[in-house]
Amino acid sequence: MLQAPPRRGTCFPYLNWNLRTMNTKKQILFTALMVAGALVFGMIIAGGLNLTEPTRAEETVLPAVAAEKDARNEQARRVERHARTAIDSFADLAEAVLPAVVTVKVVRIEEAPELRGFQDFFRRLPGQPDPEQEEQRFPGAGSGFLISADGWIVTNNHVVERAERIQVGMNGRDYPAEVKGRDRETDLALLKIDAGEELPHLPLGDSDALRVGDWVMAIGNPLNFEASVTVGVVSAKGRSIPIENNRADFANYIQTDAAINLGNSGGPLVNTAGEVVGIATGKAFAENIGFAVPVDVLEGVLPQLRDTGRVRRGYLGVNIRDLEHIEARYYGLEGPDGAFVSNVQSDTPAEKAGVEAGDVILGVDEHEVEGTRDLIDYVAALPPGRDVFLQVLRDSERIRLDVRLEERPSLIAEQEEPTPAAPPREESMDWLGLELRPLTRTLRERAQLDRGQRGVFIAGVSARSVFAEKGFQEGLVIVGINDAAIESLGDLEEAAADLESGDLVRVQALLPGGQRLFSVIEVP
Repeated sequence: MLQAPPRRGTCFPYLNWNLRTMNTKKQILFTALMVAGALVFGMIIAGGLNLTEPTRAEETVLPAVAAEKDARNEQARRVERHARTAIDSFADLAEAVLPAVVTVKVVRIEEAPELRGFQDFFRRLPGQPDPEQEEQRFPGAGSGFLISADGWIVTNNHVVERAERIQVGMNGRDYPAEVKGRDRETDLALLKIDAGEELPHLPLGDSDALRVGDWVMAIGNPLNFEASVTVGVVSAKGRSIPIENNRADFANYIQTDAAINLGNSGGPLVNTAGEVVGIATGKAFAENIGFAVPVDVLEGVLPQLRDTGRVRRGYLGVNIRDLEHIEARYYGLEGPDGAFVSNVQSDTPAEKAGVEAGDVILGVDEHEVEGTRDLIDYVAALPPGRDVFLQVLRDSERIRLDVRLEERPSLIAEQEEPTPAAPPREESMDWLGLELRPLTRTLRERAQLDRGQRGVFIAGVSARSVFAEKGFQEGLVIVGINDAAIESLGDLEEAAADLESGDLVRVQALLPGGQRLFSVIEVP
């Protein structure tokens, strides 16, 4: 039997060996525990650092985790954006922005209007223009803001249009200003002054990022009260309003309840970070409704205004409108997406490419057209001479048409709508609230239509008619019902004979002058 050698000087050799054996076992156990703990700790650290290789089960979970992480990142960005635009006081914002806002002073020379009676009497009072003068001076003022340190200024076109002299007032001084560019369609103008020093200016923001309910501040000179500040929120986006002769333009206006009055025109609308998000341009005849051109529109035309003084836009040559839900059902579309072509101008790119009245434009190039604004903005942003292709729905068939754009003429032109004269009493019929008569030579001339034009004249529209809801008026000429051409009262009677309540009917009519009007109605 083997025995452990006794330790020298030990009186109890076997006891000493046993103790040493026990100590060795404890050391081994302690070492093992330490190693196990280190392994566990390492696994925890590796898991936290994503160093472990994912299992197959983890691979199916990771996309969901990634999506959740993206959502958290997006929320974090929103919080960061809110923090960046948050302010302690609007006074801080006004103090930062006001030095870059200017007064645009103009003088116009215009013919003196003819005034009589009391108006003529008041014209003779001291300080009033001399009524004997054929031309008179009319001073005016608007607002503007600096966009660069070397004196480039943005204002409204209507502030400086027809002005004989323009001055920019800032810091108690007036500087002569030169118009470098104007664009009537967006109502924007670009001025330049030479102040001989670097000037404070405002950064341009992102109007597309604006949300309804965001705080905004309008700064300008309403009613000649210089450096006035008003605060409100974004009430709506994408408003379309007429600026002259009831014609809409290219600006999807920002609506705000920040007070905008006469003299505010051309002044900046800024967000709480002090960035320009709009250019004040007008007010409605109501309280707390003002409009501003989005700064994104300004950025789109600014290079051309600065380089050439004008804006050249692509042009198709069609009159379009948005589809209604009832029309989308008629054409078999899932929703009212697309731009309905109500008329094609003669000798235009659209006519040359084969676009026809009654077509629905669903896309241009690879860009989907959800409404008229999509088509207008896309085409107008392209230069004349660019080749595009249209995706068109015609007679339930989708076709492609290639178009070479030309330069768009000014949208704003003097137009006088003729007033249809009352037709003579002749043979007539009634249909769904319309009083209809044959298109005689006299009625054709009054409707300003070509000699060979055929159709049925609308002599009256009942206020309760379904056509009254669609805007039909006396003086229009019906030339089509669905796919049937209408040349006489007999044609219309035949086309309407089989119609039943609930049927959808497409009616094609001519406005005075020949422009086509399409409308889908539901038979009551």
